[in-house]
Amino acid sequence: MKALLLLALLSVTISAIVADRDEALSVFTQLKRVKKGRLFGAQDDFVSLVQSELLLAEEEYVRSSITGESSILQELATAEAQASGPNCVDFIRQKTALMLNLAGVSYTSCLHQVDDALYAKLSKATDGAVSRDQYDQANVLNAFRGENIFVDPARIRSKLQERMRATLKLPSMSAESVREIREELGEVKEQFVVCMKEARAGLDTSLEGTSKQYQIVCAKKHE
Repeated sequence: MKALLLLALLSVTISAIVADRDEALSVFTQLKRVKKGRLFGAQDDFVSLVQSELLLAEEEYVRSSITGESSILQELATAEAQASGPNCVDFIRQKTALMLNLAGVSYTSCLHQVDDALYAKLSKATDGAVSRDQYDQANVLNAFRGENIFVDPARIRSKLQERMRATLKLPSMSAESVREIREELGEVKEQFVVCMKEARAGLDTSLEGTSKQYQIVCAKKHE
């Protein structure tokens, strides 16, 4: 009876986690909706386009991270898992959530790095005409600064809404200058992808180790 109760409680907990992860993904759904309804291409908008593309590139890693967590949670939700020891299983669940939250810290760090690099290149291209405060008013990347996509996506979504209503006004630039800075921003995007891949690989290693811990410590399935 106690085991059934613990299984039911774990099921409720997992359902809550799934709802939280859906909310994290809704951040990107919102961004896609706004991006689709907004015409990019004007000189003032190409920076916003690059920022949006960077955030949408993050979605792939967030989604795959959630999938990795989900595979472990599904295993923990079985009657067999509960029979192996509900307390042990709950420790594994908590550790899995912690690993995802730490991955969220790494993903935010990648965004910080690319955000700073993006502004540095923009400032150089405009001879410092764009201040950091001006840049941040319409900076969607800044919505993630100090936040964690897996911990409080609602705060990120609120900050995104505020920034997506603003527009960054750039000084007059020649077509050649715009082309050059677009190329430089493309390099920044490549650096971001490298950072995210490294962070995702770290999570993969952690989740794999956690899964093995469940098998060995809780289920006592030794290789």
